[in-house]
Amino acid sequence: MAIPKEKVRLAAVADIHCTKTSRRRLQPLFEEIAGSADVLLLCGDLTDFGLPEEAQILCKELAPVKIPVLAVFGNHDFQSGKQEEVRQILTDAGGARR
Repeated sequence: MAIPKEKVRLAAVADIHCTKTSRRRLQPLFEEIAGSADVLLLCGDLTDFGLPEEAQILCKELAPVKIPVLAVFGNHDFQSGKQEEVRQILTDAGGARR
Protein backbone atom coordinates (compact mmCIF):
# COMPACT_ATOMS: atom_id res chain seq x y z
CA MET A 1 0.00 0.00 0.00
CA ALA A 2 1.38 3.40 -0.99
CA ILE A 3 1.83 5.98 1.73
CA PRO A 4 0.12 9.24 0.78
CA LYS A 5 2.49 12.18 0.52
CA GLU A 6 1.72 15.14 2.69
CA LYS A 7 1.34 18.37 0.76
CA VAL A 8 2.64 21.71 1.92
CA ARG A 9 0.98 24.76 0.41
CA LEU A 10 3.39 27.69 0.00
CA ALA A 11 2.34 31.27 -0.61
CA ALA A 12 4.97 33.72 -1.80
CA VAL A 13 4.73 37.49 -1.91
CA ALA A 14 7.47 39.84 -3.06
CA ASP A 15 8.02 43.58 -3.17
CA ILE A 16 5.51 44.46 -0.46
CA HIS A 17 7.18 47.86 0.11
CA CYS A 18 5.35 48.44 3.40
CA THR A 19 5.28 52.17 4.16
CA LYS A 20 4.19 54.35 7.04
CA THR A 21 0.80 54.62 5.30
CA SER A 22 0.27 50.88 4.74
CA ARG A 23 -1.88 50.40 7.86
CA ARG A 24 -4.78 48.02 7.23
CA ARG A 25 -3.94 47.74 3.51
CA LEU A 26 -2.02 44.46 3.60
CA GLN A 27 -3.92 42.69 6.36
CA PRO A 28 -6.76 41.39 4.09
CA LEU A 29 -4.20 39.86 1.74
CA PHE A 30 -2.32 38.19 4.57
CA GLU A 31 -5.54 36.88 6.12
CA GLU A 32 -6.54 35.31 2.80
CA ILE A 33 -3.11 33.74 2.39
CA ALA A 34 -3.15 32.36 5.94
CA GLY A 35 -6.46 30.66 5.21
CA SER A 36 -5.18 28.85 2.14
CA ALA A 37 -1.45 28.25 2.70
CA ASP A 38 0.70 26.38 5.20
CA VAL A 39 3.74 28.67 4.94
CA LEU A 40 4.11 32.31 3.84
CA LEU A 41 7.30 33.39 2.09
CA LEU A 42 8.07 37.12 2.04
CA CYS A 43 10.56 37.62 -0.77
CA GLY A 44 12.42 40.89 -0.56
CA ASP A 45 11.60 44.58 -0.33
CA LEU A 46 9.43 44.06 2.72
CA THR A 47 9.75 47.77 3.53
CA ASP A 48 9.96 50.83 1.31
CA PHE A 49 13.04 52.43 2.86
CA GLY A 50 14.19 49.92 5.48
CA LEU A 51 12.87 52.02 8.36
CA PRO A 52 12.02 50.52 11.75
CA GLU A 53 8.63 52.26 11.64
CA GLU A 54 7.82 50.46 8.39
CA ALA A 55 8.81 47.12 9.94
CA GLN A 56 6.54 47.79 12.92
CA ILE A 57 3.60 48.45 10.60
CA LEU A 58 4.36 45.29 8.65
CA CYS A 59 4.31 43.32 11.91
CA LYS A 60 0.87 44.69 12.72
CA GLU A 61 -0.34 43.75 9.24
CA LEU A 62 1.01 40.23 9.73
CA ALA A 63 -0.40 39.84 13.26
CA PRO A 64 -3.43 37.71 12.23
CA VAL A 65 -1.19 35.27 10.33
CA LYS A 66 -0.74 32.12 12.41
CA ILE A 67 1.18 30.06 9.84
CA PRO A 68 5.00 30.06 9.69
CA VAL A 69 6.48 33.06 7.87
CA LEU A 70 9.91 33.04 6.24
CA ALA A 71 11.36 36.29 4.94
CA VAL A 72 14.40 37.55 3.07
CA PHE A 73 15.45 41.16 2.65
CA GLY A 74 15.67 42.98 -0.63
CA ASN A 75 17.69 46.08 -1.49
CA HIS A 76 15.04 48.46 -0.12
CA ASP A 77 15.27 46.82 3.30
CA PHE A 78 18.91 47.96 3.51
CA GLN A 79 18.31 51.49 2.22
CA SER A 80 18.28 53.31 5.58
CA GLY A 81 21.18 51.32 7.02
CA LYS A 82 18.91 50.11 9.84
CA GLN A 83 18.53 46.54 8.60
CA GLU A 84 19.59 45.01 11.92
CA GLU A 85 16.91 46.94 13.79
CA VAL A 86 14.34 46.00 11.14
CA ARG A 87 15.40 42.36 11.36
CA GLN A 88 15.06 42.38 15.14
CA ILE A 89 11.57 43.94 14.98
CA LEU A 90 10.41 41.30 12.52
CA THR A 91 12.07 38.46 14.44
CA ASP A 92 10.56 39.56 17.74
CA ALA A 93 7.09 39.79 16.18
CA GLY A 94 7.45 36.30 14.74
CA GLY A 95 8.22 34.89 18.16
CA ALA A 96 5.20 36.64 19.61
CA ARG A 97 2.90 34.85 17.15
CA ARG A 98 3.87 31.39 18.36
